[in-house]
Amino acid sequence: MFRKSHLDISTAVHSSTVDILRKLVSLEGHIVKITPRSCKLSNGIEYCSVAVKGGDGIEYSIQAYGKEASNLHNEAWMIMETPMQFRSADVAYGQRLLKK
Repeated sequence: MFRKSHLDISTAVHSSTVDILRKLVSLEGHIVKITPRSCKLSNGIEYCSVAVKGGDGIEYSIQAYGKEASNLHNEAWMIMETPMQFRSADVAYGQRLLKK
């Protein structure tokens, strides 16, 4: 059974998977799983999936293909390697850079 989330996650066409990952993490979410680097589908297209457990207890799955998969994988690992006390500030700083 699916529960409705109270998180306002924008999935507009202009949002990238990296933007959505940053939004979830900034809302007290944490990454629980990342596909291995260079994971490819049977047709050779690069694929990445990141599971994020939101502050609301709901687990979100973000999936990307091609160049977007590489960007998502890099961002997810960068967030995972950032100490927790610095995460929300770094994510917020990254979101401000994207809006400029």
